[in-house]
Amino acid sequence: MTRLWRNRSVALMVLLVVLAMVAAACTSDSDDTTTTTAAAGDGGETTTTAAATETTEATEATDATTTTAAAAATGFTYTLGMTSDIVSNNYWAYIGPDGTVYMQYVFGPTKPSLFTIQYPGLIVAPDVAVGLPAEPVEEGDVWTITQSMRPDYVWSDGSPLTAHDVVFTYTTVRDAGLGGDWISAYPYTDTSEPQLTNVEAVDDYTVKYTYASFPGGAVWPHNTGVASIMPKAPWEAIVTEALASEDPGATIYGADAFEIGDLSGGPVNYNGREEGAFVENVANTAYSNAGMEHIFYVNGSYEQNGQLYFGEGGGDVLSAYKDGPFLDRTAFSIYGDQAAAMLALADGEIDYWINPLGVSPGLRQQGLEAENLDVAVNPTNGFRYLAFNLRKSPGKFLEYRQALAYMIDKEFLTKNVLQGVAFPLYVLVPEGNQAWYNEEFAEEVAAKYVGLDENTRLQLANETLVAGGFTWETDPVTDEDGVITPGVGLIDPDGVKLVQQEIMAPPASYDPLRATAALWIEGWMEKLGIDAKANPTDFNTIVAKVWPGIGEEITFDTYILGWSLGNPAWPTFHESFFHTRHWAETDDGGNATGYSDAEFDQLADDMFALKVSEQDAAYDKIWEMEAKLVEDLPYIVLFDTPITEFFTKDVTFPFTSTLSGIQALAGMQGNVAK
Repeated sequence: MTRLWRNRSVALMVLLVVLAMVAAACTSDSDDTTTTTAAAGDGGETTTTAAATETTEATEATDATTTTAAAAATGFTYTLGMTSDIVSNNYWAYIGPDGTVYMQYVFGPTKPSLFTIQYPGLIVAPDVAVGLPAEPVEEGDVWTITQSMRPDYVWSDGSPLTAHDVVFTYTTVRDAGLGGDWISAYPYTDTSEPQLTNVEAVDDYTVKYTYASFPGGAVWPHNTGVASIMPKAPWEAIVTEALASEDPGATIYGADAFEIGDLSGGPVNYNGREEGAFVENVANTAYSNAGMEHIFYVNGSYEQNGQLYFGEGGGDVLSAYKDGPFLDRTAFSIYGDQAAAMLALADGEIDYWINPLGVSPGLRQQGLEAENLDVAVNPTNGFRYLAFNLRKSPGKFLEYRQALAYMIDKEFLTKNVLQGVAFPLYVLVPEGNQAWYNEEFAEEVAAKYVGLDENTRLQLANETLVAGGFTWETDPVTDEDGVITPGVGLIDPDGVKLVQQEIMAPPASYDPLRATAALWIEGWMEKLGIDAKANPTDFNTIVAKVWPGIGEEITFDTYILGWSLGNPAWPTFHESFFHTRHWAETDDGGNATGYSDAEFDQLADDMFALKVSEQDAAYDKIWEMEAKLVEDLPYIVLFDTPITEFFTKDVTFPFTSTLSGIQALAGMQGNVAK
């Protein structure tokens, strides 16, 4: 397959164009009469004079801070609104299987890593490490990486951050059998490929990783290299206690991190919460990167403290800024729904509404009309999806999943039902991640479904079910005009009539898009003779049912959730979501569907074995995996929306044009000024 963007600087310039196009698209809707769905115009077309004015406002606000950030005032409170609470104050649990995006907002900026993906240019840059990522070296039957660390990096109590903290993090993950994203970060299991077999401190500021086989770019530096580092001192006693217990993971995840005095290595530190009301972070006055200078150039180059880390340097500046923190504290207020959060923002009670879900049309209009607010619009690095349980009937039957894919009319759903707010998706790699997107392939997949009327969809779905051995108590009937009367009582190939199929989705108060989609999918399933029920379910309850824990039976039928896809510089989510080794019941991994395919596993393993210099080959492997997934359909990827974010004119960000927006960077707590 042909890769569209082989050069990072070209991809970066294209991303800027995409951001501008998205800003126009997201402010061009012609009907704001309903408040049940989020808003965006279709195809970037401006349909009214008012919408054209909104486009100008959004673009001006988005571009206002994309050069050098204004001089920052210090000692202020940065107030944010969220529509969901965190479920734990424990960073181990955040990276574990029950972590949520709201925990990311609070805890993401509190832990350092050897390297970081530096925005807006998506560059791998040093954090705790010295220089660029070290190269893997073959030593007999194993591969090692020896990485130098900064001797001046400290935790929030002033104690040095050393290689012993890195070793402690790895050994805790390994010995306690921690799951979730910890396995991607430190791939310790026997089934990991490549397996990280040891991490040792050569000295206080040199860490050595040992892998059983070659660690490709997907692992080093893009997983282990950017993995969180935990402080040894406050956690050592808890981990020792946990390892002596029957369930070490549960003991570690269940610890009260605030009570034991967890430390931060980032710009802010967690400072407590009142459940259901608020969460607080405070400035880390010992932050080792305070004052660090970053310069991104339009040609893709990046400088850190005057040292060039990528590209040739020079030329027009895209973004230049210094790290803080400039704030005293971050105060997160918890609101019951989107309307309450927008009202608080418009009234000046909060500075920024941090929201991964998009804004409904009426609320977005309210934000645009508020004189105290600016708006930023960005493409997303994620998607919303329908997932099947492949462990049981009917989800285990390929033809069932394929039939439902025919029935779901994504164009009708996004353009008519959701009023053009969302755009339909047919592949998992987001279009906004231009360096890894394959437009030609995505269009080929879409062509299989786009433009089909409902009767044709029903005919193709019924034919697919029959080919797979399904029958009905009352068969579908086609009249002389070709119009189909749906069948009743679908029976699976084992001769068992389907029981009612539950579609779990967040309620409208949390995400009106997914709630609405679930209702329409219920109707489309019923046309196939399936007794289906859309069930509005609390977000955290869905997570608990889909990922109940190692060894627990996973019994859901279908659910609708969304993924924020993490590292866009080298996507690894295909392996995380669908490789057999990441089954939720065996390692609390991302593969909640129970998908298992040897060919897919091999493609993922092959991609993980590629060097950083072999990015083109990694791109090809990703799209071979995509080809498997669009046929096997453990997920039916549904849609996504541009991220529209409102914030008061009192706050200044170093940039606002970036993939997935300000919320992807946890509200930029380390850089925001006021």
